[in-house]
Amino acid sequence: MILLAKRSIIKEDKSNIITLGQIAKEEKKKDPSVVNATIGMLYDEKGKLFAFESVDKALNSLTIDEKYAYASTPGSNQFHEAVKSWVFREYYDLMKDNARVMATPGGTGALSNTFANYLNEDDKALLPNYMWGNYKQCLYENHQGFDTYKLFNDKGTFNIEDLKNKMLESKKNQGRVLFVINDPCHNPTGYTMTDNEWDMVIDLMNEISKDNTPVILLHDMAYIDYAKGGFSKTRANIAKYQRLNENCLVIMAFSGSKTLALYGVRIGAQLAYSKNKEALDEFSRANKFSSRSKWSNPSNLGMNICVKALTNPEFKKSFEDELYKASNTLIERANIFLSEAKSCGLETLPFECGFFITIPCSNPDLAYERLVKEKIHTIPMGNVLRVTISAISKEECKMLPKKIKLAIE
Repeated sequence: MILLAKRSIIKEDKSNIITLGQIAKEEKKKDPSVVNATIGMLYDEKGKLFAFESVDKALNSLTIDEKYAYASTPGSNQFHEAVKSWVFREYYDLMKDNARVMATPGGTGALSNTFANYLNEDDKALLPNYMWGNYKQCLYENHQGFDTYKLFNDKGTFNIEDLKNKMLESKKNQGRVLFVINDPCHNPTGYTMTDNEWDMVIDLMNEISKDNTPVILLHDMAYIDYAKGGFSKTRANIAKYQRLNENCLVIMAFSGSKTLALYGVRIGAQLAYSKNKEALDEFSRANKFSSRSKWSNPSNLGMNICVKALTNPEFKKSFEDELYKASNTLIERANIFLSEAKSCGLETLPFECGFFITIPCSNPDLAYERLVKEKIHTIPMGNVLRVTISAISKEECKMLPKKIKLAIE
């Protein structure tokens, strides 16, 4: 006798990131020489989980109510404005009135809500062919499917041509388009789009939607604050959303978990931008309903840490300074890894910055097993190996490429 509903019979979490990460964590407890390059969290050079001192101070400044009381389902107005001001920065005054916020448990909550409310059952989202696998599970849970577009063209740059073709197919088949871009510091490749590539995306959205076809961009910006170009570059690209017509909607999935290294606190937000006021009202209404039905209300603790750290002058400047140093640490590790990879002939997918570097591999499971024997833990994904440089030291970044090259061969 099977008690599960029909759609739940096949449910199985096949994402190996958490599972393999836990194995690596346990092995490292037994043997400190184990290299754990699996989980997307930031560690310092001594192998300790990285924490921002300014965020800790913000946490310690909270009252009992700010920590433990229930929050409202959409989140507080203070949190909404904190997210807007942080994401928009110098463009805040220009963009704030065309934006709405919904507090969520991490960036994942923002993704799930967006799929649920902007695709019909059996519709398909467009995902990049290199992706974070949980997108697929969110879609299945919402009775939806997916197609993929090629992230890279033959030149190793953003494949706007394939994205356009797939968007036209979605438009023809379902009368609407919802596509995902994970930028900057794409997970898992570390690719970051250029200013010109973002211009092409904006132009494409306007072109596809000019006949009143709804076009929704789900912008997964989990790693936005670790981009090589810094705040000014990433925010200049977000400001391009002001060129979109009223048939377009952008929903940005903001991860306080990543930006503030609050991984276990699980705080994030949907940040919607559109010139269509009716679309913004619909966003608030529908996503409030979904949030109430899934998690009831967000983490009050997480929201208030964000408010203090991102807006209070007492903490904000020191937080930005610490964030700059953390980002530079990632850049230094990446430079070391990529230099060694080049020296030993190890191919990597196009990389700019971020938590991960990805290596093409015809048999990643076999390579993974060989590396484990060398006390090195990575993540096999489809036809690639993902290496988490955020979790390993500079010395380990120097050592890994040759070991990975041998394991692949």
